[in-house]
Amino acid sequence: MERHQEHYRIDREIDASPEAVFAALLALVGGPEDAPSYARLGDPPPHGPGALLVFNLQGHELLEECVELVVPQKRRYRIVSGAPIDRYEALTEVTPNGHGTLLTWQGWTEDPDPEAAIAWNQLARESIGRAVEMVATRAEEL
Repeated sequence: MERHQEHYRIDREIDASPEAVFAALLALVGGPEDAPSYARLGDPPPHGPGALLVFNLQGHELLEECVELVVPQKRRYRIVSGAPIDRYEALTEVTPNGHGTLLTWQGWTEDPDPEAAIAWNQLARESIGRAVEMVATRAEEL
């Protein structure tokens, strides 16, 4: 069966160090206010590979697994259950950029149903767009 793939990429320049941006990213992932809760801690705890996060996105209770964590450069994760598509994976990268930092967050959606893949990718992009702005605000305050 043919699989339909969708991709998005969000780039955001932030007036903060890569370390501050990555710290803000991890605070968003594991913070108490608007972030998911851990179903399982990763190695190293809490954010490392194997960490499972539970959160709700527009009525979908999702289970997200950290696949790779390189502090303060990148975090790769995938949705392992709860999404109405076969596969969703994302990568967040933090790189020095002049006197600040470039935050790049991109995701890949895959499903046999093109409409499902397009709809999920749009929802993910909107949600990640909000997350990017939250990370930028927090990093610039650090």
